[in-house]
Amino acid sequence: MIATNRPSMYPQGIINNNVALYPNMVYGLDLRKFMNDILTSYGHYAMVRKYDTTRHSVYWNSVTKESVGGPAWEYNDYIVRARKIIMTTGGTLSALESPTPMGLLSVDYVVYYFKWDSIRPNISRHDEIYEFDWSLTRLPQVDEVINSCNVKYNIIESIDMLGDAGRKEFYKCLCKVDNIGY
Repeated sequence: MIATNRPSMYPQGIINNNVALYPNMVYGLDLRKFMNDILTSYGHYAMVRKYDTTRHSVYWNSVTKESVGGPAWEYNDYIVRARKIIMTTGGTLSALESPTPMGLLSVDYVVYYFKWDSIRPNISRHDEIYEFDWSLTRLPQVDEVINSCNVKYNIIESIDMLGDAGRKEFYKCLCKVDNIGY
């Protein structure tokens, strides 16, 4: 353990100095705080539909092994602050409306960032993100989100972004637009 006069920005008991990736470095960055500041200042509301893949919903038909009239799994909806970045595989942004070069297939992806404690249990690839416009200062209700939903994203992969000593700092979710279920 390194003795230092600088106070730690981490809460007590969270970081074990013996498992640090860089044992000679002094801790000073709290990525959770920075992500919270970014989402508070520059984030927007999004709804994450978290599916419980261990429990079938009332729409599940056990004879045909398919859902009819709704999702196959039970779910909970979480309205949280998020940040979105648009990416594409074709090399150009879709907002530029330029054609994709011949031989390349342009697929638009979205990366969403969430706070580490915004959704429990963790976000997974079975979940969905609902994007909507919201200009009021209060937190929206779930039915308001469903009625004003602009686009729905399927999560392709969810990554727990870890900091020094393995602490979860934030979530990074790679998503693709759901054109069928919207």
